[in-house]
Amino acid sequence: MKVFSKSDILDISDRIHQKNENIDIFAGSGDDKKVILKNGFKIRHIPSGLIYTVIKVILPKDSGEAKILCQRPGKKLLIPAESLADYERQ
Repeated sequence: MKVFSKSDILDISDRIHQKNENIDIFAGSGDDKKVILKNGFKIRHIPSGLIYTVIKVILPKDSGEAKILCQRPGKKLLIPAESLADYERQ
């Protein structure tokens, strides 16, 4: 069994934080498709570093793109699903 030092653990933690995780609105496909992005979920805008809290996932009744309504203190933002590549889990 390997024993990790404090620096080993910090290195592993840094690698995890540096990894950009894709954020998906849905899991599954077809009839098994479920919304997995919920209210209260925190996301970070990668270029600016700003952190937003998901308020609502807006699913259109037609086959249009889903949108995510987010907020940070003093600002609300509507993010189209195709722009989620610019965001990561916080």
